[in-house]
Amino acid sequence: MLFASACCSSLPDARPRQVTTLPMLTADHGVQESSAIWRDERRSRDIPVHLYAPLGADRRWPVVIFSHGIGEDRDSYAYIGRALAQNGFLAVHITHAGTDKAVLKRGYLKLYRATKDPENWRNRPLDVSFVIDKIAARPDVDMSRIAVAGHSAGAFTAFAVAGVRGPTGEDMRDDRVRVIVALSMPKIEGLSYDDIRIPGLNITGTCDSSLIYRTRPSDRRVPFDRTHAAHQYLVTIDRVNHNTFSNATDPHHELIMRLTITFLRAWLLDDAQSRAWFEDAGRDANLVLERK
Repeated sequence: MLFASACCSSLPDARPRQVTTLPMLTADHGVQESSAIWRDERRSRDIPVHLYAPLGADRRWPVVIFSHGIGEDRDSYAYIGRALAQNGFLAVHITHAGTDKAVLKRGYLKLYRATKDPENWRNRPLDVSFVIDKIAARPDVDMSRIAVAGHSAGAFTAFAVAGVRGPTGEDMRDDRVRVIVALSMPKIEGLSYDDIRIPGLNITGTCDSSLIYRTRPSDRRVPFDRTHAAHQYLVTIDRVNHNTFSNATDPHHELIMRLTITFLRAWLLDDAQSRAWFEDAGRDANLVLERK
């Protein structure tokens, strides 16, 4: 998130394809926003959340739980939450205490040190599983259609609940999660992607570097390269950097949301048209889509 480099790589080579238009977003629903603080008594830990709920017919909505990057919180990435709700998903944005905006306010050095504490990384997927427990009581939730998305450290969180194992081998998987979307995965040594079994979308950019964390754009594709499961995808967008995803406004946000929601429709809602777009991998305008 911090100190994104101005150095950009080139778009990766990919098999050329006939241009297929990425499906448009429908934005059929109004949005009701609310905030709460949920208490996990087992860990004596408060989990602040911000919910973006679709307004419309009485039904059960698919759920997307969003995990923020280092130095952000539940109120960050509002463009994602609102777009998800407008398109028929209940979005639940979490604040992960220990690596959130409250720590950033105490200084960049404090925040950097927080990233070196293993307990902060362990708490993130546990926060997600606790939130899934809490939303199960809502009458408007489809518990068979749950996705986890996140940016930077939040991308790690998504991978952790999908089955990524760290250097200690600890399994943080939550089998209720059917799909993940990872925006700009951080560079973390010693992770194993061998146990990933669910569809995953990685999104990065040609300028997606971090000087302070010594991360290059090529490091962002490691999860895609090392995951052996079917239905794994990597989208690289020209001129997008690490902060693009977390900025309050950015001209690339619409494209990021169209990619994310199309993927969720494909693999969470089993929409054939959306799935077809991802199955025809190659170069299209200012992005490259790769699949395995």
